Amino acid sequence: MRLIRILAICPLLLASFLVQAQQDSAAYKTKYTPLPFIAYSPDTRLMFGGLVLRQFKPSRAGSETRPSNIQLTATYTLNRQLSIRSDYTILFPQERWIWKGGISFKKWPQNYWGVGPDTQEEDKVGVNYQSIKLSQRFLRKFAKNSYIGPQLNFTHMYDMRFESSDEKPIPPPTVTGSEGSTNFGIGVIFNWDQRDNILTPTKNHFVELSALVYSTLWQSDFSFTSYQIDARKYYSLQVAGKGVLAFQTKMQFTTGSVPFEELGLIGGENIMRGYLLGRFRDKHSIQAQTEYRRLIFGRFGAVAFAALGNVMPNLKALEITNTKWTVGAGLRYNINPADPAYIRVDYGFGKDISGFYITFGEAF
Repeated sequence: MRLIRILAICPLLLASFLVQAQQDSAAYKTKYTPLPFIAYSPDTRLMFGGLVLRQFKPSRAGSETRPSNIQLTATYTLNRQLSIRSDYTILFPQERWIWKGGISFKKWPQNYWGVGPDTQEEDKVGVNYQSIKLSQRFLRKFAKNSYIGPQLNFTHMYDMRFESSDEKPIPPPTVTGSEGSTNFGIGVIFNWDQRDNILTPTKNHFVELSALVYSTLWQSDFSFTSYQIDARKYYSLQVAGKGVLAFQTKMQFTTGSVPFEELGLIGGENIMRGYLLGRFRDKHSIQAQTEYRRLIFGRFGAVAFAALGNVMPNLKALEITNTKWTVGAGLRYNINPADPAYIRVDYGFGKDISGFYITFGEAF
């Protein structure tokens, strides 16, 4: 619990930074966007909440520095889910340093189908839990568009309860982490980032390689390792980013005693849209998607997307016949013409599944 209290001061450190960074770059006008919203996703039903987005440049940051952003979001859903979170990407002058992070609290009932690529709908059970999560990444430029640095990830899941389909309590399944856990990962991260914009990229590429080691030596309940690869490519097909073709490949590989919430997951609002997040999970996951984005008129745009994904206990167990697919389309509304940031509405579907999403920011 001492570690939890120490990590809880991180929002105060962020607030201190914001006070010191109020004198923004004269060449860039800071933009605050408060946005109350009513949204929907298949695993939450209706959501009610508010978003505050700050887009800015720290003092002495010029045109060579892309805009930074900080988001604060509070959400409550008809499934009695509560989420309060802050995410931020802060680029210091000349992008010599980048600070990326996220802090969240969740009381978030959801579903669990088991582990593996062949779980069935009748395997579904309900999971009630609360969680505190903290992710911090500190990146130092060492070459043009290339960054490397330390990272840490902290997750505390507690008050775990499993329920049958009729909401009656059932014993926890025999899976790592089913009774709750506290895990602390330390690692290294590498970025090769040539995107023209963090929130709404229209050209060039982004590659991220990440490794995190969780160990009982530094107060994790379980010892395991997580490796992630995230590669994205953007092609501007029309002037000023009015047409963009985007590609993403995302892979996660884990070893050791991995809690079920830290496994490779398929689904959610950003990749494999149509599948609920965690509908399929295992030690390894491989996903890929493509999306065409087109500005229609004024602040409005439209997209079409398609994705493939799979999970497996090890790479030798990868079977093409288990590959899942989704396709879909969506609409976009730009809330800041000076530095584009989009509200997005997406509908994705695959074999016997579908999902409708209203959220903030491009999927990737």
